[in-house]
This record gives sequence, structure tokens and C-alpha cells, in this order.
Amino acid sequence: MTNLGQVHYSKPESGADPRSLVSRELVAEVARTHGEVRLKVTGTSMLPSVFPGDILTVRRRNAAELRPGQIVLCYRNSELVAHRFVSKSSDGLLTRGDSLSYHDQPFHEDQVLGQVVSVLRDGRVVDPSPIWWRRAAACVLRHSELCIRILLRLRRPLWAS
Repeated sequence: MTNLGQVHYSKPESGADPRSLVSRELVAEVARTHGEVRLKVTGTSMLPSVFPGDILTVRRRNAAELRPGQIVLCYRNSELVAHRFVSKSSDGLLTRGDSLSYHDQPFHEDQVLGQVVSVLRDGRVVDPSPIWWRRAAACVLRHSELCIRILLRLRRPLWAS
């Protein structure tokens, strides 16, 4: 298992740190060639299932092996995205962050690096399945930036370092 990089949910800008861009490319290459990679989450689009600071273990999967509800890691335009797989369409795979109110642009099957098989938080494995209370909390978070900030503030001592 290789520990590399971080999952960034914002698009890289033209003046982005070259090391960060190279790191993302390396993560994608390791996932494709070795079949497994570990990443540290930096974004908030998967709250409350995945928090910033969580460590994701991703295993290579092809699109035919994926099922709706699973979290997948995709790579496009130097951007890593770990979002929940929603469905397949003629345009590709539809994904969405749990706390986002919109779907991502469809990913082509060759942009899928794998499935998140493990989430490590504060030294323990957590289940990021879309259970009823997470779905309800995600619905609230989709409509309230204030609730996201409060949730992050409450969790900060546990994941900040």
C-alpha cells in the first residue's frame, strides 16, 4: 500500500503549486499501476460521511464493479475527486459529494481510479455508508454553509494538527 497525496475538491488554478499538481498525478499513476493508494482528505464536500483529515484507502475497480452508494476516486484535469457514485448514464458515471446540491460533470470510465474501501479517522476505521442519519445531515449541510462551519468547528480538535 502506498501513502501519497491528498484529495482536493477544488479545481487547480493556473498558479497552483507545481508540487501539488505532480503529487496528484503521482497518486493517479500509483492507483492505476499498483491497485491501491491512501490519501488524506482536505475538502468538505463529503460531509458528514468523510471529514477533512480522514485517510481514504482506495482500491482499483473498473466501472462495471461499482454500485450506487459507493464512494469512488476519480481523476480529471489534474483534479482528484472522491465522491459518491450515483448512477451511470450515456455520458459516463455520475457522482456527487454528500453535502453538495449538484452532481459532478460525468466521469468517463477511464477517469475512475477506484473505490474507497476504508476511511480512517482519529486512528479508527469508520463506515461512510449512506445511512439514514447521514443522509438527513447531508441534506441540511447542502443548504447551510453555517451548519458546515459549525460541524467543522466541533470536529476541528479531532482532525486538525
